[in-house]
Amino acid sequence: MKEIAVQLCTCTWIEILTGIGITAYIVLVIQDIGLAAITAGLFSPLIGFHFAVSKTSGKNDFVYIHKLKFKNPSVGRD
Repeated sequence: MKEIAVQLCTCTWIEILTGIGITAYIVLVIQDIGLAAITAGLFSPLIGFHFAVSKTSGKNDFVYIHKLKFKNPSVGRD
């Protein structure tokens, strides 16, 4: 859980959630699809840039769910 919490606090995830929130607000409250498309278009390059930098920097900043260990209650029972 700590890895997921750290991942959600990184700059890229904050930008993604901000972009989704602003776009959803424009669509649901203001009801302007054109402005929402412009907003999504403005956030897309910024988010794409951060993902590209993360991939090329060689750092593994992404959290993979398969790394989490869950205790299976059925294992070890006879």
